Amino acid sequence: MTYLKQLVGEKIKELRKNKGLTQEELSEKAQIKYTYLGDVERGVRNISLESLEKIMNALEIRPGDLFDYRELSLSSNEIELEAALEIHHNYLKTKSVKDVKMIHTVTKEIFNSIENK
Repeated sequence: MTYLKQLVGEKIKELRKNKGLTQEELSEKAQIKYTYLGDVERGVRNISLESLEKIMNALEIRPGDLFDYRELSLSSNEIELEAALEIHHNYLKTKSVKDVKMIHTVTKEIFNSIENK
């Protein structure tokens, strides 16, 4: 599995989940096989530009939405961290400022208690 295939696959999966779609639903909307979509999301299959365009149209996104991530090293730990942070960032964007501040305070307290043990 190559780095770029993994990044593109993870981004498609994240965008699909953000839209509340299953692989089967997205593949139907994009008119591609769901097994192909699954392979793309896992980064084990090359995606054609035609299929990529179908997926972007089905997700109603622009190319910039798909390729909007900072340059990462090849470390899978960094890829996992970046993916987790992006998931949390997207979740927090749906919350009120008051809720985000409360979550931040609670998170800080949790990490402080872990670090002080």
